Amino acid sequence: MNLQSPVSTWMKRIRRKSCFPPHLFGKARQRMMLEHFSKVELQFYKIPVRRLKGEDVSGLEAELKVSLTKLDEHLVKKKTKFFDGDTITMIDYMLWPFFERIEMGDLEPFLDNTPELKKWRAHMLEDPAVKATIHSVESHKAFFKGYAVEKPDYDYGL
Repeated sequence: MNLQSPVSTWMKRIRRKSCFPPHLFGKARQRMMLEHFSKVELQFYKIPVRRLKGEDVSGLEAELKVSLTKLDEHLVKKKTKFFDGDTITMIDYMLWPFFERIEMGDLEPFLDNTPELKKWRAHMLEDPAVKATIHSVESHKAFFKGYAVEKPDYDYGL
């Protein structure tokens, strides 16, 4: 993933302020967090797909649990609502799509031992940009049904 995506440039123009930390150290910290999470993001898709195929997902589930625990520990350590402070930044927006879809793959039990991550998710749901762009669990599940059999309906819900 690239933190300097066209979407981030567009958001900066719309919000009239940057979603990035003002200092290089903050930007580097967010990039490292995103790199850590990027190793796990595919598990949000691999676990449900492999479950449907009847495959063993215990190893993937263990890895996901460790990664979500690390994200929770980060929030505990920071003592903030969001990953880089008490205001939403790009790292929150970059992580959000995977957490929006967590119910689609029946992965919400993995949040049971991550209370701060659960709170973060609740705070994200209060954000106007998230509210304006969120899709229903039913929509995600309908798309995933096709995705799982390698026939995704990219126009679903349009």
